[in-house]
Amino acid sequence: MTQRFGVILIALVIYSGAASRSQIKVAGGDQQVRKIQLTRAVRIPVIKASGTDNSGGARGQDSTSMAIWPGATDELAEGPCGFDVLDDGSLLITDPISRRVLMYDAQGKFRRVWDVGFAPDSITVTSEGLVLVREASTGQIHVFDREGKARSGGEVKPPVQPQARVLTGKTGTVSSMSRSGLAGGSIAVRFDEPGSELLSLESLGTDPDRGTFVALEAATHEKGDDAINVKKSVRRYALDGRLVSEISDIPLDYYVVPVDELRVHKGVVYQLMTTSTEVRINEWDTN
Repeated sequence: MTQRFGVILIALVIYSGAASRSQIKVAGGDQQVRKIQLTRAVRIPVIKASGTDNSGGARGQDSTSMAIWPGATDELAEGPCGFDVLDDGSLLITDPISRRVLMYDAQGKFRRVWDVGFAPDSITVTSEGLVLVREASTGQIHVFDREGKARSGGEVKPPVQPQARVLTGKTGTVSSMSRSGLAGGSIAVRFDEPGSELLSLESLGTDPDRGTFVALEAATHEKGDDAINVKKSVRRYALDGRLVSEISDIPLDYYVVPVDELRVHKGVVYQLMTTSTEVRINEWDTN
């Protein structure tokens, strides 16, 4: 059986002020790239759990709170690991320990619970008005409307994202989408940071009005040190392939490893970061 402790507080939204944008020049040209700083962080307290009952649910769970399990010896912590953003900026966050999805408004205020009846990990909002929730244990995709009501029908798969791949330690390529929603051309990614090597690329999607968003992971080797530091950044490319802005300070100190780490909605980059005391949604406004 599970024992819960902690007090759920009103979700706080901590602002770092208006997004700070400094201009940096791209090597070899006059192109200006905006350096985007953290705009704000939505903070939602969680309740710590010492375990789960046989059904996988959390005993004594507050209806407005999410739960985290610190994990046993040699086990990773578990808890909210998936999220997405609705049209009005509301947040949908998975609560696998309690077999639920919770909805909060754009400021982090609790709105409602979806009792989905299984442990969800990833969640995806589609442009057709559906919400796709993946069952952690089986990988099955369950379909809901935006009010949390289950929808019946045939098998539904998550939307296909544009492809991205690393070519060398300094270059890569990402496919983009045209304004009509069809596959467009390829965007060349150049990574020129001294002492670092490009490890991976991930396309976060293409917005017809704002361009293509790409996440980059790079490894930095310090002189005289065998340790490898991994850094993550997000870039926004215009539809013609021009690099227009960059977020270079994506934090990676996760307490619960995210399944849905980054989302983009209306030019805002969102990051899910669950700590030992809260679910934090970091936001960078690239508009």
